[in-house]
This record gives sequence, C-alpha cells and structure tokens, in this order.
Amino acid sequence: MPVTHAGMSEIAEVVAERAAVAVRRGFYYGWYIVAAGAGTNFLVIGLVTFSFGVFIGPMRDELGWSVAAIAAGQSLRSFEQGLLAPVTGVMIDRLGPRRMAITGIIFTTIGLVVFSQARTLEIYYLSSLILAFGQSLGSLQPFSAALMFWFQRKRGRAMGLLNTGNGAGHLMAPVVAIIVTLIGWRETLLVAAVVVLVAGIPLAMVLRDRPEPYGYNIDGDEPQPGAAEASLAPDATGMSVGEGLRTPTFYLLSVSTALAGGVIISWIVHQIPHMQSVGFSLAGAATIAGIYGACQLALRPIVGWLGDRFGRVRLYASAFICQGLGMIIFAQLTADRLWLLPFYFALFAFGSSAWIVLQMTLVADYFGPRRFATLRGFASTLNMPVGIISPFLAGYIFDRTGSYVEIFTVYAVLAMTGSVMILMIRRPFWADVIRQREEAAAAAQAAQRAGAYPAPVQSPPR
Repeated sequence: MPVTHAGMSEIAEVVAERAAVAVRRGFYYGWYIVAAGAGTNFLVIGLVTFSFGVFIGPMRDELGWSVAAIAAGQSLRSFEQGLLAPVTGVMIDRLGPRRMAITGIIFTTIGLVVFSQARTLEIYYLSSLILAFGQSLGSLQPFSAALMFWFQRKRGRAMGLLNTGNGAGHLMAPVVAIIVTLIGWRETLLVAAVVVLVAGIPLAMVLRDRPEPYGYNIDGDEPQPGAAEASLAPDATGMSVGEGLRTPTFYLLSVSTALAGGVIISWIVHQIPHMQSVGFSLAGAATIAGIYGACQLALRPIVGWLGDRFGRVRLYASAFICQGLGMIIFAQLTADRLWLLPFYFALFAFGSSAWIVLQMTLVADYFGPRRFATLRGFASTLNMPVGIISPFLAGYIFDRTGSYVEIFTVYAVLAMTGSVMILMIRRPFWADVIRQREEAAAAAQAAQRAGAYPAPVQSPPR
C-alpha cells in the first residue's frame, strides 16, 4: 500500500520525537548490538569453528577415521552454508535479524548435541549440516545485517568491534583443548551446547533491526530536518538483489573473497594438525592458536578504524597480500623455527583481520544495506566450491604425504591474487551514488528555475 505524504509526515514526526529522546539518552544503542554480536560470535564461532581442529586428533584416535574424512565435515558445512546462503539471507532480510539469530542459536545447540553422540560418519555429517545452518543464522550474519542499517560512516569501526568476538573465538581453542584432556571430547561438546544455549539467547534478544523505529539516527547522529523522512524512503537504502547481481563489482568481490576464504577455512581446520605434524604438542599448538586469537582481538578494532580513516578498499586489497605471505610463513613453521612466529602473527593476523572485518562492510558500501544479507548469501553460494574443496584437499594431501607445506603454499599464492580483483573495481560506494543523484536533482531544479536545460547526467559506472 503506498504511503501518502500525510502519512509520511506523521511517521517523520514520531521518528523525530523519538530521535530527540535518543539524543538525551547519550549512548547510541547500535553499540549495544555490536557488543552483543561480539559475544555471540565468540561463543558460536569460537566453539563451532575455531575449536574444530582440537577434536580431529581425539576423533581419529577413538573412531579410526582419516583426517580427510573428518575434514569432510567442514566441507559439508561449507557446502550447506553456500547452498542455503541466499535462503538464509532472504530470511534475515524479510523476517528480521533478531528472530533468525534466536533460531540459529537453537539449531547450533542441537548440532553440538548430535555431534557429541556421533559414532558413525553419517551421524557426524548430519551434525555438521545442523551446525552449518545454526551458525549461518545464529552468529555473524544477522548481527552484520543489522549493523549495516545502524552505521554508515562508522561502519568499519562497528564491524571491527563486532569481529573482536570472532578474534576472541581463537582463544577458545586452548580452553577447549584443556577441557577435552580433562573430560573427553564428547563431554566437552555437551558442555559447549549448554553454554551456547544459556548465553546465546539473551545476547540475540539485544538485536534491533533498524535505528529509526527506536528513535535513533544512523551512526548516532543528531536528527536533521528532513532526515527522518528521507531515511524511510523505500528506495533510499540500497540496490535490489537483481541490480546487485548485474554488476561486475559483485563478482569481483565474491571471487576474491572465495580465494581468501579457502585459505582461512583450510587454516582453521588444519592449523593445529599442521603444528602437531611439525613437532608441537597439542597444548603447544593450541597455545599458539590462542596467541593468534589475542592478536586478532587487538587488531580487528584497529583495522576497522583504519578502514574508516584511510579507505576501506585500499586496506582490503592489502589484506590479501599480507594473508598470503603469512600463510607461506606458517607453512614453514616448525618446533625448531619459532623465530618465524612474530612474522606469522604480524602478516597473517593483520591480513586476516582486515579481510574478515571489511569483506561484509564493502558489500553494504557498494550496494547499500537494503538487501545486504541476501546479496551476501548469493556471494556465499559462489564461494561454496572453494570452501568445500580446500579443507578436504588439504586433508587428502596430508594423508598422502604427511605434510601440509606444499598445499598451504599453493593456497597462499591463490589468496594473493584477490588483491588484483579488488583493485579492478571502479564502482563508487552506494552513499556516493545517492549523493550524486541528489546533486544532479538539485542542479536540475536550479537550472529549471533559471530557465535553462540541465546537462545530461552520466550514470555511475557499473
């Protein structure tokens, strides 16, 4: 049903009144969403993803499965997340991030319980599918989708702080390793399920979809005359899915993300097995993983601020180079080459931080937040083949050769090519497109008032 001018005026008055209240409150509610999202990411991603490598050794010892067969569970997660990503994206955009986050927490809990009871590959793979669906809805995606509406100028900083939860999730690995040693891997998964359910639901309840209905302006700005009405205009918040999919920018972002994502997924699954294979104990490997997590915790807010301050595109392009070089160093790391650790932390931690923080931010930057989750879903589908193949192939190569060095080096080189794709993008940010349209409209009105015909306006590059 179309909104009349009178109706829009009434809505604008209500929003303006609430915005005045919000200004008096002092603290912008968007930062509460950031904090809740960081906590949720810490729990869900830390337990489900970053601690996964801890379980490979105990599962292989008890069940006799190969590393490739166990890593195939991660490949299945990538397959399902890629296959269903457009669906989960539409669910988040249409039904709201809050409902979907709560649903995701429940499915993640169920998946952990099923994982704890796995004694056959079929049950193990079933648990992987449940966990993939739960993680897609219950952690980074819904909170990121909401923040794209709550922040624009400060989007990098917000995403950097949100992703500190992911970074802190790396610290889960040494904790989980200790618990596995004390009570066993199955019991550890049951404990994890209880923790996710009890802590995750209250955190998800903090989510709010958009700032305007709650009396806030984007970025926490004070209300300006006409800003409330403009914020409610149907087409003012971004491109449609069809428009986004017709731009080369979407595919350059997606393919570059897939190349770097393949490195990250393989590294997540195999970092601890790799370190164990080159002379580290499980406790030592988990400790290095924890130190890496501490680096991530410090770096992610920093790279978010740097992106906002000096340009998110340039920083994102450099992330691929740093990530690839860091991965090459990690491939050469052994218990006798501890001097490589500072270089590994400096390059790989920085590159991964910038990649993780900015990849989602740039989707909203280029296309607007209107259909952010759906476009991210389609991008994940394009990333799916790499996410499936990379961890399984690394496990297969290790089973055959007993080493990860060659395959990690190949992955590193592929990741670095992503920087070239980012530098090929010529499309302006969505905010700049809107600004160009407003300036063109203002110029046209001025020319009309002056009795002249305005010059043709060029469309922004696609």
